[in-house]
Amino acid sequence: MTTSPLRSAFDVDRLIGTVCEVAGTTVKLNLPRAATTSAASHHGGRVDGGQVGEYVVIESGRFALFGKVVLVRLPERERLTVEPGSARSDAHPIGTVQLLANADLVTGRVSVGLIRFPRLGERVFSAHPDVVIAMTCGSHAVDADGVSLDIATLSDLGATVSVTPESLFGRHCAVVGSTGGGKSWTVARLIEQMGKHNAKVVLLDATGEFLPLTTSVRHIHIGTSQGEPQTSENVSVPYHQLTVDDLFAIFKPGGQSQSPKLRLAIKTLKIAALEPSVGSSGVVHKAGQLKSKLSQAYKKHQAAVDGPGARFDINKLAEQIDLECVWRDDKSGDPKRWGGVQENDRSYCAGLINRVEEIVHAPEMACVMQPGALRSFGEALDEFFKDGEVRTLRVSMQHVPFAHSAREIVANTIGRHLLALGRTGAYKSKPLLVVVDEAHQFFGKSIGDEYTRCTLDAFELIAKEGRKYALTLCIATQRPRDITEDVLSQMGTLIVHRLVNDSDREVVERATSSLDASASGFLPSLGQGEALIVGAAFTVPLMVQMMAPTEPPESRGPDYQTHWKIVPA
Repeated sequence: MTTSPLRSAFDVDRLIGTVCEVAGTTVKLNLPRAATTSAASHHGGRVDGGQVGEYVVIESGRFALFGKVVLVRLPERERLTVEPGSARSDAHPIGTVQLLANADLVTGRVSVGLIRFPRLGERVFSAHPDVVIAMTCGSHAVDADGVSLDIATLSDLGATVSVTPESLFGRHCAVVGSTGGGKSWTVARLIEQMGKHNAKVVLLDATGEFLPLTTSVRHIHIGTSQGEPQTSENVSVPYHQLTVDDLFAIFKPGGQSQSPKLRLAIKTLKIAALEPSVGSSGVVHKAGQLKSKLSQAYKKHQAAVDGPGARFDINKLAEQIDLECVWRDDKSGDPKRWGGVQENDRSYCAGLINRVEEIVHAPEMACVMQPGALRSFGEALDEFFKDGEVRTLRVSMQHVPFAHSAREIVANTIGRHLLALGRTGAYKSKPLLVVVDEAHQFFGKSIGDEYTRCTLDAFELIAKEGRKYALTLCIATQRPRDITEDVLSQMGTLIVHRLVNDSDREVVERATSSLDASASGFLPSLGQGEALIVGAAFTVPLMVQMMAPTEPPESRGPDYQTHWKIVPA
């Protein structure tokens, strides 16, 4: 950070008051201009003269003390002087400033907290936008190569807030805010800015609202093509890429009979796919048969069978479950052969067999259970990485069904695949940012019942260990209270739009040490597009107006005024 903005911070034309009281974290000021009805202007820059939310700089020897006005009032005896027609025209407003940071004018170093306190009578200046950026963003605004993202302006002051990708996403990022606060526009702006550089971004679009994004964006979708652009490719997340626990959560085997039979059936079908000679028509008949053939095939292919991604024919699963219902040994007690059909097991598994048959052939589950000739997500991802022109891969999940927890499982499978690639070093030369919209739908989920409990933790693992693999997250949610605090605490930067729910604000406060009660008090009153940016790369919480994207998402609500209007007959 250069020191020039700070050295020019004490412009006499921006003088707004003097210190009249000093406390531990706040100071009180005389603000003689705070009772005026309008702000002044100096060289095109606005000088409010003492307004709540205004940033100020206090001149204190070799240090510049930085703070924000949080309260402006009149002494009790003067409260009527501002009334129209009052006999008195003089007023003596008093302001309270929360001290946030300090800068050494010699070294230019900005640090949180206070090295010294101001003295009574020291002068207070309205902070120029350049000074605000220097005190809050510091050297993170632009790097030596000029790679920066223009994301916001300082509210109505007009100065552009630019940050480096490293400062914004290097330690993960979260965009939170209530419905209508501008969260989706912020995500679209971030993606748009990243597209201007040599970035690689995977966007999980849960609702389809980012469909209008076209610049340097490739669209793929999982499920039906309804509402998707013609250029969007339909891809699958095939069942064989799911874990056994995922399949258990979908099929929900119950009791002590169904779960072992389902597990055995999946294992048997995997062996049969790798060694077709052990079965007939893709299944393995066990009743009265020797066990050795299947056992030898398993030993031969054990690594593949027990490893991830082993293929098998799920259309045969219901039949194979039925064929697993045999006695462990034949009637003579020979352990080398299975016994005959166990009718009690068949009866217990009848419900599971019907359920498997129904889910496997359900039209809404075709994107998982019947991938057919569709390319997999992994294949589409590989092509995306090789394409030097496309910056963002938008993955539309709006038509992935909620039934059978398919949406959560599909998203978790995608996250698991991305993390597995990261562990191989795939992103070292090309860092990958994963943007997850409506993150509360996918984070902190545990599905199934007492027999099939499955924790979906792929994105939590990315939040905890992804940075060392050059894999980072940007999550967006309107319900931060539904995101585990373990995940939120991993977010190095938070862009916080309007939050009206007390629980949401408390969770965000606990997730970041720099957002105290005073700063969070502004959150319920933020306007559309306004936000507080807090994080490790920002010295203090910075209130900004996020820039609108050139390709806005489809996040507008229903137009009641138009559609409810009664048209005269």
